[in-house]
Amino acid sequence: MKLKNLLLLALTILLLPSWKPAYTQTGPYVKQVLTSNSGKFEYLPPYTDYVLLESYNPENSQIDKFGVIYTQSAQSILISGRFGFFTAQDSIIKYDLYTFERKAAIADSGLNRLAMYKGKLLVSKQYPNQQYFLEVLDTSNLSLIAKVPGISGDCGGICEVNDTVYVAVNGGYMGTEGKLAVVDPGSWTLKAEVNFGHEAIGIWDLYVYNGNIFTVNKTPYGVSDTGSITIYTPSTRTFTNIFLPYRVAAGSGIKDSLLYLGLNYGIGSFNLNTQAVSKPVILADPGSSVYTYILSSAIDTLNERLYVNIGDYVSNGRCQVTSFSGDSITSYRTGISSDAIAVDTRVHSSGINDGKGLQVSAFLFPNPVQDVLKVRFTGNVQLTTVKVMDISGREVLTFKPGISPDTDFEFNVSGLTQGLYYLVLSSPEGRIVKPFAVSRP
Repeated sequence: MKLKNLLLLALTILLLPSWKPAYTQTGPYVKQVLTSNSGKFEYLPPYTDYVLLESYNPENSQIDKFGVIYTQSAQSILISGRFGFFTAQDSIIKYDLYTFERKAAIADSGLNRLAMYKGKLLVSKQYPNQQYFLEVLDTSNLSLIAKVPGISGDCGGICEVNDTVYVAVNGGYMGTEGKLAVVDPGSWTLKAEVNFGHEAIGIWDLYVYNGNIFTVNKTPYGVSDTGSITIYTPSTRTFTNIFLPYRVAAGSGIKDSLLYLGLNYGIGSFNLNTQAVSKPVILADPGSSVYTYILSSAIDTLNERLYVNIGDYVSNGRCQVTSFSGDSITSYRTGISSDAIAVDTRVHSSGINDGKGLQVSAFLFPNPVQDVLKVRFTGNVQLTTVKVMDISGREVLTFKPGISPDTDFEFNVSGLTQGLYYLVLSSPEGRIVKPFAVSRP
């Protein structure tokens, strides 16, 4: 890794909020759940219904309508730090999620999914676009940085592994194969398209797990109830298509080794280790026979909850909140056609001491780290879990060490991509959250 990049990572660590060594009630928490409601589908102008943006606070169940985008459909939400980015048909909007102030907006066409790569906003494109199916934008003002030429058709999900960007290429409604575009972010050029064949038709969401890319391949309209998941290994450039005897819909997210996704109009889970369906029904079909569907879903990894938007595209819907085992927790009203959802996870900058006189601290080294992170733990409590979370609040590593007081331990982070993470040390009395950076040569 260049010295300049290493210094930048180290400086970022120094500029993070001060983390007191005292054992306090600090750490990640879910501030809100964001939903984009597409509204009623209207064939011709004058249009009367537009994209409505809503925030749901899980602490007090308050719902705030904080924005309107004057277009006809919503595609995606991406949360990065305090900012939210929203794609809606012909517009990309940036909001400050602390104040709900609109910070930037641009007009564009064929918008689909969003991702972040080293501070740049990546946007996948679809019909009516005929070329340039991946764009790179400046996050500050949404100005165009680059267009990636050569991708063969409509695109969906985006991910990154070892400084290479991967994009799902489904070809849109007329697509007959699933492909994976391999993009060099150094020059923003297409390196290759890996053709997964007809078995991966409908490729949509991309998830990274243990260095592999798992693609959720949505069952196309009119196809019998079979779908697939494809596993691509970047290091060997090999792939495996796994057929599922279910109708497959979009993914919700990963918790530990389980991928939550749409199965037979409901929500089920797929074990990424065994590469088989773990639980086919966590949330049952809400009523597809009477035109009531799951429209979008997301997972809260901190509180182990599923947020599932349900509706019929013509009337106000609801978001059903369940545990990961499917137990109902609550529900709340949403707008019409709630087509995008995201969980806004934040980190407390300070907390309230529990008053038990605990003397606990944790020192992380080396920081930045490449392979093995060492932790010098000092305190009069026993840790029950140690977790690593990325800056979006997603849990990426976890184990139950049973670590005794005043113990040094270490764990391997070589499978993590370069960036900032949080180490969460938990015990029955509370937890400590410490930031660290992963660097790559």
